[in-house]
Amino acid sequence: MGFVPLLGGKEEAQYVSLRCREYESAWTRLENNLHEVFEEVNRQTVDDVVGFLMGTESQECVCQGEFTSKARLTNKEYGSDLNRPDNERSITWSLYIGIHAIIHNATNQSIALADEDLSDDRQGVRLLNYDLQTVYEYVLKYSIVRVVLWFPNSEGLDGTVLADIVEVLSSWQGRIPFILIFEIGTSIDIFEEKLSRAAVRRLRGTSFETKDAAETLELMFRTVTGPDESRSLYTGAGLLQIFLDRQMEHVQSVQAFIKSLKYTYMTHFFVNALSWVLNSSPATSTLQAEHYEAVRNLPSFRRHVENLMKEKQFVKAKRLLDTDHVLQELTRQFLTEGTKSMKNLVEAIEVLNIIQSSIPNKAHVPWSKLYLKGMAGDLTDSSILRELLLSVRKLPSDTMIKILKKVSTCAILELDGVETDLSDLTHRASDGSTPLRSEYDVYHETLRTTVVAQKVQLSKHKATLSKQDADYSKIVDRINSVLKDFFTRYLINPKTLPLHEIFLFDLKSPCREVFAPMPRQAVERAWNAPHDYLDCDCCDGSANGLAPSQPPTAILYQLYLESGAIINISDLWSAFNAILGSEDGDDEGKEQEILALFYRGLAELKYLGMIKNSRKKTDHLAKNLWKGL
Repeated sequence: MGFVPLLGGKEEAQYVSLRCREYESAWTRLENNLHEVFEEVNRQTVDDVVGFLMGTESQECVCQGEFTSKARLTNKEYGSDLNRPDNERSITWSLYIGIHAIIHNATNQSIALADEDLSDDRQGVRLLNYDLQTVYEYVLKYSIVRVVLWFPNSEGLDGTVLADIVEVLSSWQGRIPFILIFEIGTSIDIFEEKLSRAAVRRLRGTSFETKDAAETLELMFRTVTGPDESRSLYTGAGLLQIFLDRQMEHVQSVQAFIKSLKYTYMTHFFVNALSWVLNSSPATSTLQAEHYEAVRNLPSFRRHVENLMKEKQFVKAKRLLDTDHVLQELTRQFLTEGTKSMKNLVEAIEVLNIIQSSIPNKAHVPWSKLYLKGMAGDLTDSSILRELLLSVRKLPSDTMIKILKKVSTCAILELDGVETDLSDLTHRASDGSTPLRSEYDVYHETLRTTVVAQKVQLSKHKATLSKQDADYSKIVDRINSVLKDFFTRYLINPKTLPLHEIFLFDLKSPCREVFAPMPRQAVERAWNAPHDYLDCDCCDGSANGLAPSQPPTAILYQLYLESGAIINISDLWSAFNAILGSEDGDDEGKEQEILALFYRGLAELKYLGMIKNSRKKTDHLAKNLWKGL
């Protein structure tokens, strides 16, 4: 891993290695968990496909219904199950062999199949590399019982190409045991419309469906964000929201989500010089002075010092700014408390998720939404939490007991013997088959209708509670109070924690620029303000932004912005020459040089689609693009 020294190049090699090692440890652990979940999600479909392949010896077409690229099987997942000794040997043939053969027939160009692993032992005539006779001889030589062709993204291929492949392979039926597997993301009917009737008649298909892509993504999200004692780095709500939006809007694969997370981890450990302290504890004498300065420059540390100043703790603030060993002790304390607070926050979200999923006839809020709101600090005063607490007060005793048993596994939730008191109360109840109900339950509410002055009025009245229901109402009040205090204490905004920049990554700009780049905006900014990229004093320009020291294309672009839909080339040249021209108008060599720069700038603008020749006037240019549109 190419980690470079930070802190202005002064970071020592041991700390660079620590950052790299910490990244590999954190990401490898998470990646293994993600792959385990992904394989488990698709395990049933994999078993069905493998079972079908093992029982098939003739040509078949296996269509993966709703098996879009968002949930894709790979050759690695089923290839090991296909390998059998001796007479049960199988191979998985690359799709590109068939595609290259079709391309060659269409263009008459020779191609080299780098992924072909078939040796030609024939004497005399040598077969072409797209001749299926080679595969046929390979099948006979090694007693192959099936040749599997896997189409990972069949809907991305041209229908004519697919039809040609099917028809060519069907002509070898009986000699080469082809099995075609198509992954489709829409429906079989739409897929068949792409193929010719002749190709469809040659296929005998079986459909296999996978788990819904949104459900798979939710499971992967929970794996990344769920309770985990070994987790040291947390991803913020803003960044995860970008990932989820991109998954939904652009229909990207689950593998793209995993790659986004990997880039997040790489970015944090690559650019944060303090990321190595998450699980490391070197001696005080081995720390660099630059590390202390890096801590003092963190925004959260500055806020902490400002709070100390407001509280008039001037001596403590001064020691943190001047004494390194005091700062290190406080850093360790903040990191320990911060990571503990993050784990408690995730546990509190898990308790909320358990309760709301256990309440019958209540809309289930997905884990991803709960986590994003919790990491943004919006759960404490949210309608989700208020409605949950109101629903808990109305639960009967049997449902309440089930919920208490589930949440009792949370170590930080102290129920203060509520579960024992509730069990004793239910055992003392006269009728054990009927659950107890609190005073907040609609079961104890009655509607009364009264007529006053020929007007009907409806009013609610509480029924008289039995002693058991009254005692149960008191226990419900205790439970509601415990849960309310619990959520208020642990559902915090993580960005209020000191030094959260070390264990919480929520920088949107690096990931947005990589996964959702805006090249046009970057080009427009470079031409409109070249100083931002060149970082030179000469390009800081005059008041109108134009200066002869700027790149010629940047000058032309700024003149281009000032013009209308039709640009007069002569006027544009006059303005350009006035900016770059010398004071001596008789210098022909200088003018020729400027003219060459002018034509080159026009060529670059035309290449990028900014301008084109006008059809109305030969000496004019037509404007194609406007800034920001």
